[in-house]
Amino acid sequence: MVGTHFSHYGLFKVISYLPRFASYVFRHVPSARYAAAAAALGVMLEYATLSVMLPLASGKGQSGSLTSTIIDFWHNIAAQIGLPDVSRTWLWLFLLLLGMRIAVGFAQVALNTWVSKRIHAHLSGGMFSHVVMHEPLAEIYRRTIGHYTALAGDEAVRVGQVFFNLAQTLSALIAATIGLVVLFIFSFLVFKLTLLFLLLSGFAIGFAMKRVFSWSNESALLSREASTTFIEAFNGIRSIRSMAGEAFVVRRYQNLINRYGRVLFLLDVFNQGARSLPGLILIVLGLVVLFPSAGFIQDFSAIYFFTVTTMLIRVLSFLGTAVSSGGRVVIDIRAAFDLEDIIGDTPASGQPPLVGELISSVHKISMSNLSCGYVSGYPVLTGIFAQLEAGRSYALVGRSGSGKSTLSDVLLGLLPPMSGELQIGNLPYDQVDLASLRRKVVLVEQQTRIFSGSVRENIAFGLTPSDAEVQVAVEASGLSEFIGSLPDGLETRLDYQGANLSGGQRQRIGLARAIVRRPDVLILDEATSALDGQTRDMILQQLSKLFLDKILLFITHDNQITQSVDEVWHLKKGRLLIETRAVSA
Repeated sequence: MVGTHFSHYGLFKVISYLPRFASYVFRHVPSARYAAAAAALGVMLEYATLSVMLPLASGKGQSGSLTSTIIDFWHNIAAQIGLPDVSRTWLWLFLLLLGMRIAVGFAQVALNTWVSKRIHAHLSGGMFSHVVMHEPLAEIYRRTIGHYTALAGDEAVRVGQVFFNLAQTLSALIAATIGLVVLFIFSFLVFKLTLLFLLLSGFAIGFAMKRVFSWSNESALLSREASTTFIEAFNGIRSIRSMAGEAFVVRRYQNLINRYGRVLFLLDVFNQGARSLPGLILIVLGLVVLFPSAGFIQDFSAIYFFTVTTMLIRVLSFLGTAVSSGGRVVIDIRAAFDLEDIIGDTPASGQPPLVGELISSVHKISMSNLSCGYVSGYPVLTGIFAQLEAGRSYALVGRSGSGKSTLSDVLLGLLPPMSGELQIGNLPYDQVDLASLRRKVVLVEQQTRIFSGSVRENIAFGLTPSDAEVQVAVEASGLSEFIGSLPDGLETRLDYQGANLSGGQRQRIGLARAIVRRPDVLILDEATSALDGQTRDMILQQLSKLFLDKILLFITHDNQITQSVDEVWHLKKGRLLIETRAVSA
């Protein structure tokens, strides 16, 4: 997605996207307006600073009506504040205005930096919110984990910097334009030579931008691959060490990060070169022209030279800033395309928008000629006719890869059907608010995910159950003895990903987490596979009591469970066969 995206967006497309980006920023980050006001004030002070140099060198260079108007304006200002018409006055005013310009410039940088950080927080939070709440599972499975971590981290930072660099670019361009106008008024010859020099420099920089685009794409891809390698290694450290694969993983990561650093170095060198090279070339030309025995310039005053030199330095300084910041804008804005594709205008926090009707309870789920899968045109399951009813229990069985997880993802509202009908009660699937559905249909996985926090936090997992409700869940899941052995009971903090838990303890925490949620449909995907037979039977009895009038669906290979349910659903070659069992009282 990264590489292909930018290949479809040339420089013109990137530039045309900037107003849309600015609109997005002003809508979501109100403080951007203050940054814009500071930029406008800075431009006005820049104009004043440069224009006060005209009376300093009056009588030199080209004069005209506009020049006379500006000089008269400053003479009047000096007279009103009681300053004499001498060179020291204009130097004093120049330094005063320059100091004010620097102070406002500092405030502008501070505001731009603040806005950039707010954009980063908004985009990173919005991306995380969207992926957790809305991103289709098929997309999440297709992309790497590094894709999302890079977008939420490094690339959200880069997009945040786009506003900073864009503001710097626009301010510098306007200030440089004003400087060129003042230079045109002061000396048309110097203006022409400067313009010619800038045009030649612009061609050289423009020629280099194609290579910069390529480096930008490469840096994004390497960042995501390195993030993926890092996270996968961290999460799979036990497997890596048990296979003696440490050296392989380390070499892979070091290779990626070294290549990433090299590309970032090239991008930074380009930015620094674009900023400093034009000025360096101009200095070399000045050394040639001003060489005492060269004879190019015979008659000029020190004030005239000071004025021209100061104007050129200011113009070139601003143009260098504009080129450098503008280059960063063009490089970093490509990350905004990927972020926009994922989050659009998704808020950075809060509940997802309501889509469809709220589900208050689920008593029945009906499937008619249902087909489903993760890749368009390649269904895993086809022609499914089945019904889940409250008060009944079901076992879903089949070989690995037969589609058990696919069907459960559909029931959970995580995967939309490809064709056929799926009804929640009397509501078609596409008319249901999926967020409310997921609160009523809950899955307990074989490998329960343990999150940072205490045992209580892992059981509650965002809810605020009472102590009595937690106790019911603890007892029903067989956790009482284990929690009683912990130093701080329910408040004991767990290691990263539950490393200090056995498989059975993890599964029981997952069961307790589901019980406190009081779902209408409980799907258990091999959720008791790590338990001994006695503990499993006790927990199954407790679940049967708690969910007597609910729907229980076991995804299992356990014959003990299949013998105890009302219906057994067999998945074979993408089809569903239903076996109704006569359960003894």
